[in-house]
Amino acid sequence: MTILPAWAADPGALVITEAAYDALPDEVRRQIEVLDGHVQFCRSGSLQHNNVARRLANSLEAARPEHPCMGVVTHFEMHYVNSRPGSPGFSFRRPDVALHHCIDDDRKLTTEDVLLVAEVVSPGSEYTDTVDKRAEYAHEGIPIYLVVHLDAERRVKIVQEYRLEWASRSYRLAETHQGVLRLTGPFPVEIKFSALDLG
Repeated sequence: MTILPAWAADPGALVITEAAYDALPDEVRRQIEVLDGHVQFCRSGSLQHNNVARRLANSLEAARPEHPCMGVVTHFEMHYVNSRPGSPGFSFRRPDVALHHCIDDDRKLTTEDVLLVAEVVSPGSEYTDTVDKRAEYAHEGIPIYLVVHLDAERRVKIVQEYRLEWASRSYRLAETHQGVLRLTGPFPVEIKFSALDLG
């Protein structure tokens, strides 16, 4: 006899409220994202994927100006503020890197705080990173979205820089960076791909 998972008999088992999410143990919370109230399980990236994300975050943090105050986090809850019509619940993603305005320690990070997000594409995440999240982050009004593509050796191949078209709430491809990531905003920074691939 086959034992079915709870959600097979009760699709509502994967629907969660914000209060129920807040009550979960930390080790469970770290493994999921929530989209329109539906639980999405997150696979951990490869060692190189995580190293590229961490080094990108470190490079942005080192280059940020003293004023205005900005922070950088990796794989951290970023709560959506613009619910989709008919959405049954709250939403948040855990982008690989998020550059944000400084916030109080007791407040959740929301998309209103975020100036730039970056996702490092892994095998199996390309559609989510290049289609789903691109649409979601644009709808949320995040000004800059970076998509980091790795080659077969898991080294940085290209970085696509998308800029938000505010009127349409959609992204346009502003630049495809090769060899060096050069950004003019939210502050000027130049990051060589070799600095992301160390080790």
